[in-house]
Amino acid sequence: MQTPLPSKLRTLSTCPALANAAATNHIPMTEVDPSTDNKTLHPGDSATILGTLILKKNQAQWLLFVEAAEPDPKKPAKPGKPMVVNLFGAPISFESKPVPARLRMLGPFPMSGTSKELKPELRNEQFSLNESFLGLGLEQAAEVVYHQNQMKHTARAESAAGSPVPADKLSNTNASPKLTPEQKRAISGAVPALMSYFEIVQHTEGLEDLLLKLVKVPSVWSIVRHLGVTADFGFGKEAYPANPADWNLPASVPVYYLPCLFRLNGQPALKVTLVVTVPHPPLLISGGIIGLLAERPGDDDTYMTLRIISARRQINANGDK
Repeated sequence: MQTPLPSKLRTLSTCPALANAAATNHIPMTEVDPSTDNKTLHPGDSATILGTLILKKNQAQWLLFVEAAEPDPKKPAKPGKPMVVNLFGAPISFESKPVPARLRMLGPFPMSGTSKELKPELRNEQFSLNESFLGLGLEQAAEVVYHQNQMKHTARAESAAGSPVPADKLSNTNASPKLTPEQKRAISGAVPALMSYFEIVQHTEGLEDLLLKLVKVPSVWSIVRHLGVTADFGFGKEAYPANPADWNLPASVPVYYLPCLFRLNGQPALKVTLVVTVPHPPLLISGGIIGLLAERPGDDDTYMTLRIISARRQINANGDK
């Protein structure tokens, strides 16, 4: 069953000031090109991400425009260092291919009813995206988690109803079913994919400051007790199928909500829900992450959303995308 679209992830109208600034700076605000099966970023491939920050009655919006760039002919491309992930007791290696990219952040602009003064800016940044890591995506990991949980719930229901349960399923009523090597690789691949996606956030000056407004900071006692602050980011316990129509995608395209949790000193500091799909162009540039909801724990009126509103593939010399 598909999960209804969470109210906080519903599309909000772009405030007029931001829409006008986007037009002035030639940043596309509409259209997602049809998907292709290749996993190659071409210079000119791009995505426009609409960000909205809700701080009680204060609201602001901004745009992130990320675009694959031409390689520098004076700097020969160097192979990236493979990433090794060990989540299941055995290392799994993923090849790396960094590619140049450009990033522009436009805003933030105050929305109607915002009382706080904001200073909208246009920021530019050059950095690298990892084509191979982004191509792994998180959709397969979400699919594995969802089906594993469905198997557990089915086994528990059959056991509670007194129905005969096969021995292999009986052992799964209180533990996750065993994963195949392919499933382990899918879940492990979500780690480099997620890290490459957050490169966009890391290289956006000013966006980190907005994110910090959402984080629930540990108490002084917690900092003293832990001799500072320790952080960890967890995912993989839950996943839910979404309705592709809610994300302007064809019905045949799988979409999942993937809840994650950022903890500081072992305490929930930020709840994150990723919306993930197949990482094919034009959505390769975001690793197939088409939406994000970040919420402060225990505060329903403080949250941030990111949503892809435009994704384009570059037209080559033959006129093909």
